[in-house]
Amino acid sequence: MDRSVASEAAFLEHATEVLVMDSSQEAIAVRLMDEAIGAVPLLALVRGAGESATIVLLDSGAFDSVFDRLAIEGHRHVMSQSDEPFTADLTDVRAVLVAPIAQIAPDLAERVPVDAFESVVILDSDALPVVGRVAGWLPVVSVFAAAAAVFLAVALVMLSRRRAIALITVGLAVMIAGLGVYAWSRFGGPIAADQITDELTRVLVLNGYTVFSRSLQTEGLLLTILGVATTAAGLIGVVVEVATGDERRPPGEIRRDASLIY
Repeated sequence: MDRSVASEAAFLEHATEVLVMDSSQEAIAVRLMDEAIGAVPLLALVRGAGESATIVLLDSGAFDSVFDRLAIEGHRHVMSQSDEPFTADLTDVRAVLVAPIAQIAPDLAERVPVDAFESVVILDSDALPVVGRVAGWLPVVSVFAAAAAVFLAVALVMLSRRRAIALITVGLAVMIAGLGVYAWSRFGGPIAADQITDELTRVLVLNGYTVFSRSLQTEGLLLTILGVATTAAGLIGVVVEVATGDERRPPGEIRRDASLIY
């Protein structure tokens, strides 16, 4: 959240990428036609053609400015302390949407009111993280967590009588953490989406999880690699101890033996 959500620049970049994905555009086209049919039920007769025409418009870049505005408004909503669903004014979309419908059913297109697009629900409230309440603490928490982890790992290795075993312990812990982070970044989205009934919200959550958790996947892989390397170093240390017979001697005795050589 600190890197992908709380940061406005990162959020805008990721959100725009989510909105231009094919599955997102298809879901948005369905929602827009739902709003139009809710105002003029007879438009259900041309629903399929209307959705296809809307998808073509979405893919053509006609709504790029709308996507940018939605991303900005979405970030403000997420960063606020509101627990209400995210709604957007899409009246400027009506003219673009009605144009292809007018080619199919001009009489019906004229009957689509403007107010049908004044408050369109984009995301349900249960799919929105409340970041505003914790945004100020995110950088502090992330730095503290990293510093605490490094301090505890170094302390465990330095204070242990068997540093090789301590390295293995730290390495396995980091590796397990990395695998857990990577698994959650890959499979957390579908788990969250299964709890959502609204189709547009479900699609946007799935696509958003894929895009917003991309850096988390990278960090999970890096942690896993670091854990494997640390574990390998510990195993090498154990092999060296066994080969030299030092695994049974306390550190003080080894130092005394070394001093006799000199």
